[in-house]
Amino acid sequence: MQKKVSSGRVIRHPFHFLGLSLFILAVLLSACGSTTSSGSTGSPVTSPTPAISLSLQDQGTTELHTFQQWIALMQQYHGDISVYQGQYTSDQQALQSAKTETAYKQALKQLEKHIQAIQLPAMKAESVYLQQELQQQVAAWGQKHTYHDSYNNVTYPLGYEYGPNGIGGWVQQELSQAQTLADYQQAIEDLNMYLTNFQAMTTNSSDKTPYDQVHQTDIQLLQHYGYMNDKVVVVSLGEQALRVYDHGKLVKAFLVTTGRPDKPTPPGTWWIEGKKSPTVFKAGVPKTLPNGSPNPDWYPDTPINYAMQYHSNGYYLHDSWWRNDYGPGTNYPHADTSGDPFSAQGSHGCVNMSKDNAGWLYNFVQLYTHVVIY
Repeated sequence: MQKKVSSGRVIRHPFHFLGLSLFILAVLLSACGSTTSSGSTGSPVTSPTPAISLSLQDQGTTELHTFQQWIALMQQYHGDISVYQGQYTSDQQALQSAKTETAYKQALKQLEKHIQAIQLPAMKAESVYLQQELQQQVAAWGQKHTYHDSYNNVTYPLGYEYGPNGIGGWVQQELSQAQTLADYQQAIEDLNMYLTNFQAMTTNSSDKTPYDQVHQTDIQLLQHYGYMNDKVVVVSLGEQALRVYDHGKLVKAFLVTTGRPDKPTPPGTWWIEGKKSPTVFKAGVPKTLPNGSPNPDWYPDTPINYAMQYHSNGYYLHDSWWRNDYGPGTNYPHADTSGDPFSAQGSHGCVNMSKDNAGWLYNFVQLYTHVVIY
């Protein structure tokens, strides 16, 4: 409703403005409600994108777990973890406090450097621990278990093959030359092998089973190394005996002579590296020492009928036709019934056997046939 006034202007009724204001307010309220109403048919609202992607966070979690495992390994083998534990805590806090992907990646890069840095010290700590464990076990065993040689009235510690003149010396040299992660990994693998075989030797020492029958320690070693489905030559140093298995079945056994105390036969898991029949062994050292005394490592050129190399540096399974006697005690100084002076002590590290037994073994083994010595 409008009414005219003398000035000619049109005056709007106050209620018209009020209605318009209420209409605008209703529209605004309706618009505001449309973004929160569950029944709205408007466009969906998405959550804001996180500053650090979930995949990157997962990577950080994985790397922290890896670092933690290396620290635990080092601690297990009595290594000093104080520095690395502090780095772990710092890295964990840096990842948690990172606000951007750039900052997170920088913290992750630092974490990866710390993981790389701990690996060599951790592996070294493990290898040193295992070396000490082997040394302690061998020394303790040798003190309680000895062989008194009535021939020269000398008492020898049993298990000398694992001592300083044998595997113990090999381990020391291996660790002194180790520089890379692969070097220490190999040393650790070797040490675990030596410890396994040494424990088998000590266990077998109380086994009264005859040498030419299956021994439980043989089977346990074959199972441990996964050799049950293969041909395997087993040499028992304590028994001075050799047993041959084919797929876990004993097919042959006979007595042997192994390395003397200062030239022991190396225990371990080896394989046939080569075969020669016939061949000639040469000492490769002078007959006398610089002071003119006889060289104990010298021997005349010796024809061999059957030679099977099981380790580099001249370690063979072979016939020793100059010997008459084999078995317990023949690896120490003794009087061989042949009367040959070169038969009066153990070998230089080879495994000696009769010609007939060597011929049989030569025909049985092939390249890569397993050789377990314990």
